[in-house]
Amino acid sequence: MARLHRRKDRGSRWELGYVDIDGTRYRINTATTDRKVADLWLKKVEERMSQARLGIIEKVGLITADVVSGREDKPKTGTINLDDLRKDYEQRCRDDLELDENTVELANTAFGSLIEVVGNKRLSQFLEVDVVKWKRTLDHQGKKKTTVSIYYRALRAAFNRAVRWKLIEQNPFLNVDVPTAKRGERPPKTMQIEEVRKLLQTIEDDGNSRFATYIRFLLYTGCRRNEILFLQWEDVDLENRILRVNADKTDRILRLPINKALLRVIQQMSPDKGYVFKTGSHSRSRKKQGQPWHEATVTHWFKVYIQKAGLPDHYTIHSLRHTYTNHLRAKGVPIDIIQRLLGHSTPKTTWDHYDASDALFFRQQADLVDFEEEESSA
Repeated sequence: MARLHRRKDRGSRWELGYVDIDGTRYRINTATTDRKVADLWLKKVEERMSQARLGIIEKVGLITADVVSGREDKPKTGTINLDDLRKDYEQRCRDDLELDENTVELANTAFGSLIEVVGNKRLSQFLEVDVVKWKRTLDHQGKKKTTVSIYYRALRAAFNRAVRWKLIEQNPFLNVDVPTAKRGERPPKTMQIEEVRKLLQTIEDDGNSRFATYIRFLLYTGCRRNEILFLQWEDVDLENRILRVNADKTDRILRLPINKALLRVIQQMSPDKGYVFKTGSHSRSRKKQGQPWHEATVTHWFKVYIQKAGLPDHYTIHSLRHTYTNHLRAKGVPIDIIQRLLGHSTPKTTWDHYDASDALFFRQQADLVDFEEEESSA
């Protein structure tokens, strides 16, 4: 896994950290304060990590300015086949991209259907005509347009990554048209209030109250999975009713209001040090004790409880973010305020001036969503 970190103690220059496939850890000063330039260093590490896993190079090694600028020799990529890409993409989805298990399984299924139709071709021999053949075969097999569209988008994303990793020169999926599924065919992502209550009750009845609390944090903040997993008690300001959250995608610190429903949840907890949702002393591994829950674990639990509750299996943890958003909209909260609560950046709403006073104002809007209070008053 490779990450960029801004070192304020070094003039706000970006530092690149990564772990090589042989376990060697690197921390490199990119000598730049420009995020776009630093991203070039990060992309080079990701490219070399992929090549090392595929056996093209032995290891990533030390990344230098010469490596980033491309002045070093490029390895040959002609021996890589579709199954090699599938395996590497699967591993990177889990380790580096931190995608949920549903996304990983979908990509694997899509790759399986592709290889079944065109064979395990080398990437250098995989052409646009093969994509057309695969698409037509799925059509003849009676696959739904929705399924074909989902598989296509999963594979297109994987091959976009392959281009980025310099495994292929261009994406053969880009110029192949696939019918877009009609809106009516797409399953709804937003859970209804009664479905939320049923899910929480199912989790509570199973004795997993800690996970039910985690679900409530997602429901009443609209945060992404990892944003709450990496939340620490020092980031919970009960006096001002504000959460300090590290935004997963934008790498910004958000100050989100603790609404009345979430406050009720937190007041029933026992404040501690470190992560709010962490592995306890019951863990078999001492290294894992005190560490945040693994994202794959909470994704698995969510899927299990969705099934136990008899709810539609297309719901994912991210559905809770959609649920929060759409219930705010149903309450009449302006879209620009919702964007700020979700941590979205747009030309009109930027987080650069989002301070504690904003969070206090937005809390009045966030207080409008309280699934369990609505149940008691019904």
